[in-house]
Formats: sequence, C-alpha cells, structure tokens
Amino acid sequence: MLPHHHHLLLLQLVQSPIPPARPTPISPNPIPAPTHRAPPMVTPAASFSAALAVEDFPWVDREEEMGMAPDKYREVFDLAQRGARAFRERRYDEAISFYSKAQNLRSGDPVILSNRCSAFCLISQVLRERSAADSEYQPLNGLDPTTHAELALKDAEKVLTIHSNSPKAYLLKAYALILLERYHEARESLLAGLQVDPLSHILQICLSDLDRNTNAAAGARRPRLDRTDDFECTLCFKLLFEPVTTPCGHSFCRSCLHQSMDHGNKCPMCRTVLFIGPRTYPISVTLNNVIQRNFPEEYAERRSEHETTTYAGVDLMPLFVMDVVLPCQKMALNIFEPRYRLMVRRVMEGNHRMGMVAIDSATGTVADCGCEVEILECEPLPDGRFYLEVEGSRRFRILRSWDEDGYRVAEIEWFKDVSLPEGSQERKDLIERTNEASELARTYIRRARETTRTVRRTRHFDLESMPGPQDPEKFSFWLVNLINLRPSDKLDLLRLRDTRERISRSLRLLGDAEQGCRVQ
Repeated sequence: MLPHHHHLLLLQLVQSPIPPARPTPISPNPIPAPTHRAPPMVTPAASFSAALAVEDFPWVDREEEMGMAPDKYREVFDLAQRGARAFRERRYDEAISFYSKAQNLRSGDPVILSNRCSAFCLISQVLRERSAADSEYQPLNGLDPTTHAELALKDAEKVLTIHSNSPKAYLLKAYALILLERYHEARESLLAGLQVDPLSHILQICLSDLDRNTNAAAGARRPRLDRTDDFECTLCFKLLFEPVTTPCGHSFCRSCLHQSMDHGNKCPMCRTVLFIGPRTYPISVTLNNVIQRNFPEEYAERRSEHETTTYAGVDLMPLFVMDVVLPCQKMALNIFEPRYRLMVRRVMEGNHRMGMVAIDSATGTVADCGCEVEILECEPLPDGRFYLEVEGSRRFRILRSWDEDGYRVAEIEWFKDVSLPEGSQERKDLIERTNEASELARTYIRRARETTRTVRRTRHFDLESMPGPQDPEKFSFWLVNLINLRPSDKLDLLRLRDTRERISRSLRLLGDAEQGCRVQ
C-alpha cells in the first residue's frame, strides 16, 4: 500500500480528466468493476493526459519510405491500428499485445514504442488504484504495477534514444518515473525536455504540478530527527556507519565491532558473549536508512573516511611484516594477529592487495623495499583467523611509513629492472640468455621430479606457469622461486635491477642445488 501523500501525488499528476468507463481487463482475468469508489479528486491539469494520447501509425504509399516489404508494412500498420483502437477503449493489455507484435516486425519504431509505453503507464496506474476489496473479490494474474512502470520506462528511454528532440518522450519518461516514485529523476527528465523545447507549455505545466505536489508531500513528512548520542558508536564516538546491532541490543559501527572482536568475543558494552562470526554481521538496514536520511552530510563524511582507510591510494600500501616475497611467488598465510585481521578485512573490501616486507637482518629494521601481493583466496575461519593464498606481483620501495590502527602503512614508489631498448643488441642477448635459462630450468625440473616423488613438493615445479622469453624480468623471478634461499639472499635479488645478473645468479644457485640435492 502506498503512503497517502504518494497516492495523492500519483492521482493529481497522472489521472486522466476523462472518468473511466470501467476498469481495465488484464489477461487472463478481467478487472471487475470496483465495488468501492474513492471520493472524487480535484480535476488535474491535462498535461500528462496529452502525453499519453496514442499517435496514429502513418501509412505511406511509396515502398522506399516504408523501409520494409509492403506486405509486412501493411501487417505492422494493421497491428498498430488495432492497438490504438484497444487503447482508446481502455483495453490496455490487448493494446500492449498488439504493439509488441508490431514492434517485433518493425523494431525501434518510435510511434509504436511511445504508444506501448503509454499503455504500460496506464495499466500500472489502474492497478495501483485498484482497491483492496476488489483484489480480495477477484485476484488478478499477471505483472505487478511496478513491473509495468519499469517496462514503460524502458520504452520511454528507447524513444529518447531515437527521438531526443521530442517533448513527448521526456513526458513519458517522467510519467513512468512518477509511477516508480522516483520524483527527483522525473523532475530531471522534465527539465531535460525543457532544454530541448524551452517553450513547451505541456512540459512547463507538468514541472509546475510535480514541484507543487512533491513539496506538499515533503511538507507532510515527519521532520528530521535531532542529532543525539543515540546515533553515535560507543567505540569510535562518531556517527554510526554501517551499524550492526548485537543480540544483546547494542549498536556499533560494523568495522568497530569487527576490530573489538579481534580481541575477544564479548559485547563492548555489557560483556555478553557474542556467538557471531565475520560472515554473520548483517547491517541493521532500518537504522542505517534512518541515519542516512536524517544526517546525510555527516554520513557522507563517514563514508569518505571509511573509503580512505579501505582504498589506501595508488601510492599508499598496507604492510604485512613477515618474510621476503618475490614476484611470481605463491604463499599460504595464516592471519591470527588482531591488527593484521583488521588489515585483511579492509584489504578485502578494497583491491585485495597488500605489501609484504621483511626485517632486514643487516639493520634490524623493516627493509627498504618489498613486494605487492594479490590475495587469490581468503577463507575466514570460525575463530576470526584468515587463511590466505597470495601471489607476488610488483616491487616497491618504501619512502616513509607509519602505524595506523596497529599495523604499518607506507608511502611507496614502484620500481622495475633497468629496461633495454627494443631492438638493441643488449635486448637480443638478454632474450637469448632467457631462452637458454628456460631450457636449463626444464632440465632441472625434470630431474627434480625424478628425485622427489611427493606431491607437495612437485606441485611447485610447474612448467605451464613459466613466463615466456619476451618478459625476461618476470622469468628471472620465476626462476629464482625454484630455489630455497635465505631471506637475505632473496632480499638482495628483490633489490637487484639487472635482469641478466639475476638470471645468472639463479642458474649458479640451481647448479649448486642440483649438486647438493637441495631441491625445493
């Protein structure tokens, strides 16, 4: 059931000045004559009624003007005429059927589309005005009023695509949007029509009626609520953003409750044990809507603040300090620390990427460079931990870093190996060296498979993932990942910007590994 002011608005804007002879039939059950009549309404302006009047499909004698075979054009003309007759007799469902058949034969015709749009609009309006008693007396089969209005909107938009200079198309679109209670968009459609035809009297009247009725409806609404502490999160002391209500009745920001439960499974207010996990945190839809509607500016600020922490930016990177990861390297991670659980949640709401760095053994501090990893798989566990599978992608250098909510965030710059000019002799030599190294790698993997039979080890020797020789830098890291290396050696190779030198070192290490039977 529509709110009273919405129903009043629809009646005042779109009710035809001609009183209906009888309700419209809808296949397969006709709409019976209503048993109760609403009190007579004030006669509205005839603006929308003029927009909904069907146009006669034009008959042309010359075949080149028809754009199709004469017999088919005659069939389309006959269907359009029958549709117009049914429309004027208020048999809108039959009119829609005739216009749809004509549309199938002559796709994209603006007259047929606009007439069918009018029929969709009126049948939606009739269904909306049908009383509950009529529905109980004889229920109907078929589409609901909203679906009819959505179909009308699609037809109106098609007409606008074909005839963007037609005021009627903008009126039809506005009518459909009003039926969908999207009044702001309806107003935008009327304004767009006035830009096309500033002197259109019909558009001016419709816009005036819409503004008058929507203002009256807005005035009848309840005033906005006062901003009190009841709408604040007791953890961050800010306006609730994506509020979650616990079984014990307390509401918090979704992210704040997540962060709190990383340290324990009790309500932050009353200490009641909460048997909920990361996957069972539904947002309180009603409370969220109330806050958005009454405090839109402050809620927008909270959204912006949340997006800033979720999407760090192109030059900012959340850091997971653990081990040296190289490009092309895959790794499984078990995230259990509360600070990193918070970081992973934010990363998964963003671009699924984070930086991995290690402690430099030479300095005892975080290394000056790291590798961006993409989270390929993230499995939240019942106890709040995360199981991740990640793969290294790009290298970066840390310019500066700081703590944010317990974990480290860094401002970074990307770097790659020194590039060699295409077509140069150095580039050709590097590609040739890459081809030689790829053959040696195949030999190494074949011997390693013969030596090592356990599936867990042999799954790392995947020739299908080997990059081609046209990307020597990526191949060099793939080659390094075949070898067990100390973190300090991996860090040196990560910093190295000479592709040829990295390939040479990797081949020497492969030879040492093969001689010492140290296969990965």
